[in-house]
Amino acid sequence: MTIGPLLFLAPLALTALLALPIVWWVLRATPPSPKHAELPSLRLLDGVEALDETPTRTPWWILLLRLAAAALVILGLALPVYAPGAGPTEPEHGPVLVVLDDGWASAARWSELRNAASATLDGAPADTAAHLLLTAPRTLNIDPSQRLSRIELDSRIKSLDPRPWPVDRAGALARLKESGLQPGRIVWLSDGLDPDSGDPFGEALREIAPLTIYAAPPRGPAAITGLLGSASGVEVSLYRAKADSEASHFVSALTLDGSALATATADFSAGSTEAIARFDLPPAALARIARFQVTGTSNAGTVWLWDSAARSRRIGLVSGDRTAQPLLSDMHYIRRALAPFSTIHEGDLISLIEGDPDAIILTDIGQIDLEAQTALIAWIEAGGALIRFAGPRLAARGDELVPTPLRRASRAIGGALTWEDPQPLGPFPTTSPFAGLAVPDNVTIRQQVLARPGPDLARRTWARLADGSPLVTADKRGAGMLVLFHVTAGPDWSDLPYSGVFVDMLRRAIAAGKGEAAAATDGLYVPTRTLNGYGQLEPPGADAAPLQADALADLVPSQTHPPGLYQGPSGARAVNIGATQQPPAMTNWPAGARLLGDSEAQTERLGGWLLSGAALLLLIDLLVALGVAGRLRRFQPQSAAAAIVLLALTLGTTGLAEAQSSTDKATEAALGLRLAYIETGDPDIDRTMRAGLEGLSLTLFNRSSVEPDKPHAVDPETDALDVYPLIFLTLPDTPAPLSPLAISRLNAYMRSGGAIFIDTRRGGMIGATDTFEGLNTALAGLDTPPLTPVPRDHVLSRSFYLLDDFPGRYSGRRLWIEETGSAKQTERRGDGVSRLFVGDADYLAAWAIDSNRRPLFSVDGGETQREMASRFGVNLVIYVLTGNYKEDQVHIPALLDRLGEDNPAGSRRREVIP
Repeated sequence: MTIGPLLFLAPLALTALLALPIVWWVLRATPPSPKHAELPSLRLLDGVEALDETPTRTPWWILLLRLAAAALVILGLALPVYAPGAGPTEPEHGPVLVVLDDGWASAARWSELRNAASATLDGAPADTAAHLLLTAPRTLNIDPSQRLSRIELDSRIKSLDPRPWPVDRAGALARLKESGLQPGRIVWLSDGLDPDSGDPFGEALREIAPLTIYAAPPRGPAAITGLLGSASGVEVSLYRAKADSEASHFVSALTLDGSALATATADFSAGSTEAIARFDLPPAALARIARFQVTGTSNAGTVWLWDSAARSRRIGLVSGDRTAQPLLSDMHYIRRALAPFSTIHEGDLISLIEGDPDAIILTDIGQIDLEAQTALIAWIEAGGALIRFAGPRLAARGDELVPTPLRRASRAIGGALTWEDPQPLGPFPTTSPFAGLAVPDNVTIRQQVLARPGPDLARRTWARLADGSPLVTADKRGAGMLVLFHVTAGPDWSDLPYSGVFVDMLRRAIAAGKGEAAAATDGLYVPTRTLNGYGQLEPPGADAAPLQADALADLVPSQTHPPGLYQGPSGARAVNIGATQQPPAMTNWPAGARLLGDSEAQTERLGGWLLSGAALLLLIDLLVALGVAGRLRRFQPQSAAAAIVLLALTLGTTGLAEAQSSTDKATEAALGLRLAYIETGDPDIDRTMRAGLEGLSLTLFNRSSVEPDKPHAVDPETDALDVYPLIFLTLPDTPAPLSPLAISRLNAYMRSGGAIFIDTRRGGMIGATDTFEGLNTALAGLDTPPLTPVPRDHVLSRSFYLLDDFPGRYSGRRLWIEETGSAKQTERRGDGVSRLFVGDADYLAAWAIDSNRRPLFSVDGGETQREMASRFGVNLVIYVLTGNYKEDQVHIPALLDRLGEDNPAGSRRREVIP
């Protein structure tokens, strides 16, 4: 029911307004006059005036107050909604199609877009169906032809989050046409950007059905578009979609853990879409910056990740050459090679080490004094890169701080170790950081320091001459690297300083100290941390794929290559939204489309306010009644304060009770061992899960030293999960997907050591063969490790009882656990326990008991199978709690056979946990 901008979701409640005249008549009614009886003793009271008098009728303003309270209650129960733009402009003859832009640009105003999407059916007939079309690509695209009720649409919208990549409106339009849907009305909730794709998309939608558009472009900066390093700091470029009036915004420089190092201001001038934020920071502070972020915004575009290839290097230089001709010294060539990408500092070794540069370069220093050598070794082992160049001093009196032993003489034309001709460079080894660099044919080596042959020399060689002699050697020292160029940094011994490859070799050698390498043009880069739609770093999703180095330069972020950090042969490389995405705002909308403003697109439910107003009027009426009765004569300020506090507590009872309940639940689980289960919304399944865990807890209590308390039902979105060692989930026949927040918290729970047991209950269905059916729908996005059926000799089969099978309500089904020996085992729990169990034998139904401790459900194999199912439950919990301490028992049969003793492996035994 619609009355102007007001919608009533329960309009039948308004019929109660017709009863207000009756309420008025009841309130005005007075009791009948009392009967008079003459008593002689009452003459003593003649002339005494009564202190309390009762009026003959209720005052009109009291009546009005009570009628107003009743009217507010009725209006509140009618569920009014203020929605000035929700109603259609013309009668609908079909379902409503909601088109939602959910790309990176929508995150800045996501709450507004989601609120507007949820309000699209407000004002429509109760039986109006909705369909949803999302424009950002995703693995499981929602079928536009899927019919959604008002409640289902609201639930689906609340579970969505913006994607950290651009929208694909052409692809969305193709999916809409393939579905064959003919909507009666289309509501397009747009991010308001990119007219190149938005203009034809809007025209196509208008041709299908009457179109309503709500555009919500970012109000502030849309993206950070790049960085420019300078000698004193760095400049950050910002972009906004609309060239509005003057505006100022703040940009923060953050470390990897999110700590803010500095903040700068970016000022947009009137009519301009670009601004610059300048950070003037010392080199030590710049080295700690991992990303820049616009303050007050939350989308992937307003975050710029600063990778190792882009960050300016801090280099310390120490020279053993004190020549009076700077242009002829080794240091001159080093400075020219490093100046474009590094900040150079010169001084003594001790002062340079205290500044913690990325690398220290020594040119022709034969021996380092003991104090400096001790500090230098500690700095290298902490992750620094020491790069040394040879020369006469190193050839004559070298120290031990070199990557490989050296001969005490240099090899030169006409020297003791004679060359007939200068030697050119040979190909770089494939295992060298220099691999991929072009070998110049005009570089020759005339003299070098020779490495002493040894078994590790080939492994330590990064560059060779054409005759195989090592030119650059390196070796790991702790977390750092020690690199030696066997020639001088100047042109005395070679032509290498004249070549361009000298610059690239220096860059890669410098980056090696931090476990990184300079930018390469080939190789595979694997995503390690990616940005979500709100600009937060998180582990990469299942769809994130590696990419080649040559694709990084102009990569447009997508579902397979989301923005984030990628690790490869050149270290960490960043993919940023703003590097390729600076879409302007849309200005030309389709003719005939209805455009909604911010106030029209938003709705506000008024029921709570009206009921609160009614409660306030009734409170006033109560105070008036107490005052008239004389009950407030002793009224004190303390009583007023108590009344106010009581009212506040009353109004906030629900939220406080929920918070208190959540806190109490976490405290109970922390103080005593409890199993937990995730409620599905199906009351029968939820009751079965609770009864099953009660039965399993009772079995554990009676047979082992594990004494669980009553199980808890947990909500993965709000409850603390890490206080439960094991969480169970039984899937209904048609499981609904968990929200992204719930999936994210479950992923974090498993990474921190928690275990999840999932039962699909497919074992009891005729012809069912797929144990995992329904998992992709219910747990889309869960970071599941590779799974394998439980091996016969797995520790789960002997953690308490010796078991050959893992039955539940149904027998002959397989139980799946985390696969061992895979590439993902680096993320396993420290005790090696599987984080995920998947079965389909309806285990919890086999464990379920009623209040009298009697089984609730029948089991295929009778009581014998029920007993084995209970034993499996005991083994499961003890395996999760104690880890793989019994894994060595796998080898007991072989050991006993060698000793000639009987093998008791087939016997059943009972153990008690120490």
